[in-house]
Amino acid sequence: MRNLPTLANRVALVAAPLFFLFSGLAIPALKSGDAAQLALIAAHPTGWYLFTLFSIVGALFLVPASAALMNATRNGAPRTAIVGGGLLQLGAYVALIDSATQLVYWKMGRPVADRVAMAALLHRYENAPAASVIFMVGALSLVVGSVLLAVALVRSRTAPLWAALVLPIGMVANIAAFVGSSRLLLIGSSVVLLVPLGLVALSGRSLGEPSPVTQ
Repeated sequence: MRNLPTLANRVALVAAPLFFLFSGLAIPALKSGDAAQLALIAAHPTGWYLFTLFSIVGALFLVPASAALMNATRNGAPRTAIVGGGLLQLGAYVALIDSATQLVYWKMGRPVADRVAMAALLHRYENAPAASVIFMVGALSLVVGSVLLAVALVRSRTAPLWAALVLPIGMVANIAAFVGSSRLLLIGSSVVLLVPLGLVALSGRSLGEPSPVTQ
């Protein structure tokens, strides 16, 4: 039973990027522009649903994956690991909220919906400052958190320098994929993220509750 937290965290480290990869593979394209996005959803409702579902599951797994990275590096770089892990978890929760809203888009793109009215509603939502600031904070948390955890990975000697650098690169590319509506970048960034997270999962480090450290 003692090994269950470690096993669960290893699964989460691999599952998070894998489900992000599945989300990119589930939809034939991503579109920018309100009308184009709704047209895509109307043409591929099942693909959009699976894209959304896999994105939600990926964000869910990213929460314990963040804790696993923190636990694996905390003894070697305590403050950096704790702050980085906390920020990455915050970003994961915001990503979960963002992914869940895609289910609303899924219904908005149905053929029976008024396409003009739905496009206008989608435009108002995506351009509302009060909503945008939440997702901006989430994106910033993901980037800063991944950078700090990359530093912690190197300082704790949990992963080689090249693998640690890949973590923030993959996270930035993943965010850029959604901003730029690039399916290929989404797929590529998911594969890139799988490399450092998979290496930590396969390492001999304990990914459960960390031992006490001296601050």
